[in-house]
Amino acid sequence: MAIEVPFESTRTAAAEVVRRIGDGFPALAERMADRIFAEIPIYATGAVAAHEVVAENCRVNTVSAFDQLTTCRLDLSSPAKTGRLRAQSGLPLADLLSSFRLGYDVALEAIIEVARRPPAIPSDAVVNLTRNWFTLHNLVGDTVIHAYREEAQHLLLTRERERTALVNVLLSGDIGPAMVVDVAGRLRLPIEGVFVVVAAATVLGKDPLPQADARMAAVNVGSVWQLTREALVGVLSLEKQARMPAVLEVLQDRATGPIGVSPIFTTLRRAPWGLGLAQLVLERHSGAVAVEQFRDSPMNVLVASAPGAAQETSRTIFGSLLEMPADRRDLLLTTFRTWIDSGGSTPDTAAILHCHPNTIRHRLRRIEEATGKLLTHPGDSAELVAACHAWTQLPPQSWT
Repeated sequence: MAIEVPFESTRTAAAEVVRRIGDGFPALAERMADRIFAEIPIYATGAVAAHEVVAENCRVNTVSAFDQLTTCRLDLSSPAKTGRLRAQSGLPLADLLSSFRLGYDVALEAIIEVARRPPAIPSDAVVNLTRNWFTLHNLVGDTVIHAYREEAQHLLLTRERERTALVNVLLSGDIGPAMVVDVAGRLRLPIEGVFVVVAAATVLGKDPLPQADARMAAVNVGSVWQLTREALVGVLSLEKQARMPAVLEVLQDRATGPIGVSPIFTTLRRAPWGLGLAQLVLERHSGAVAVEQFRDSPMNVLVASAPGAAQETSRTIFGSLLEMPADRRDLLLTTFRTWIDSGGSTPDTAAILHCHPNTIRHRLRRIEEATGKLLTHPGDSAELVAACHAWTQLPPQSWT
């Protein structure tokens, strides 16, 4: 929409400049395009537009600018359109503003050049025209910035929605090889590599790991994220296993609540599997500020693959052990788990738990009495070990 502007004082001088330039506007636009391509590297690559296209845009914008000075009616629809189009093309805003600045500089040089031709346009009129030229330049620049940022925000929201949808597809259990390839390409993730899935607890959709992607990028780890009502879920591409400690350190530094991390896997198609294990760890540590990675052992994975069956079987194996007061039950199971991790060594278990070996032996006997199993019997021992893995891996609240 055209708006009245206070350019009346220079209307006559502007009209005289237009008359003197005459049919030289195409040549003037060529000079503008030459400067833009020479001084702004991204234009020189041809990534923005061809030289002739930029020259034509310069001609149209220049003619429009002089028309506004001579008619004293401001119409900023063209620069607004340019701002939106360049945002869509991905041209950095700084480069876009530089192109406008160069164009207006070349046009100002032309104004001064033709103003000096005999009979010279009075210097006061030229000064006033120059002032209004810069005023117009500032108005156009502000319009370009506003339109560019508004369009960039719309694009960002659209791309974020698309990205979230793609991550959701990747983490779903119903995705074929062809779709994995397509989704991976659009998310810029490799098909094969070193991956983990992260699940961080959240409250009412609040991001529990602000700037997680930037933090991971700082340790050379690519990532894509999806924020849901219950959790922030991320698929991380590490490239090499040696980066895992750095990932855990970043998560620990930024943690505002419990975070579950899957074991490492090497093909992107296993992302749903990784998500299940990360969520299992997250559920197990509900309410605690902790970062834990799922312990990648065959027994743990077996438990995680059928948690319901594993828990019901473990209830039968544990017997009256689960009926003990919670503190007594947890003490015995912690002792047994430590004994397992120590390779069945009573002295090592005692050293880890800071008690006498006889205390460990007594606790193990109490487990045998409560379960009716003998740790000296291979079959009984295997059942108790499997049940203990289920107790360790499955959420505590699920046992009540």
